[in-house]
Amino acid sequence: MPALLCPFCKSHATFSEVWSANGNPMGLQRTGFVGVDRLAVLQCNNTNCQLVVTAAMGGQDVRIHWPSAIGGKDFPDVPEAIASSANEAHLALSVGAFRAAIAMARAVVEAIAKANGITSGTLMSKIDGLRQADVISEAMKEAAHEIRFAGNEVAHGDLVTDPLTREDAEEVLGLMDAIILRVYQEPAQVARVRERRESRTGGSGTTPAPSP
Repeated sequence: MPALLCPFCKSHATFSEVWSANGNPMGLQRTGFVGVDRLAVLQCNNTNCQLVVTAAMGGQDVRIHWPSAIGGKDFPDVPEAIASSANEAHLALSVGAFRAAIAMARAVVEAIAKANGITSGTLMSKIDGLRQADVISEAMKEAAHEIRFAGNEVAHGDLVTDPLTREDAEEVLGLMDAIILRVYQEPAQVARVRERRESRTGGSGTTPAPSP
């Protein structure tokens, strides 16, 4: 059984070969992968994972596998539903699913609005409602609208003649991350710093004088 760093569960695990087909595709040969005798589907043997990768095999050796890595992102201090959706956007980006990444970013913006009690109307009105409620700044409102525009382009645009690129998706997700940071993570960080300061000063807001 070959052993790999699983791109999904991040553990060093053995993999079982669950399917294979003999041969070395010409495309792999042109990119320098020699000694490949078959393509295979390998399943992670970590019982908490058991996801699969596609691999080019030479005997029992894995020459290359896809995906080689995937990358999500942790969002501490963020409600689970929003954090998991934002992480999913980053996972989609990491495997080249740019349209899916942008669609998830749009969904995150809408979820933030609903989490703050703005549940009716279009996404455009929800974003404006976040600004009116002072949940986001004017700059963050513009960022949220850009995410909305990008999501609309994914749903309705002509992606054959004007496809979205990795750069497009990275910039949209950067705006999404900035909104999450301002709405959830920065306030939580400030609260922790304040709590530690008040525990040191007895809640007086001043630093105790040094002992003689």
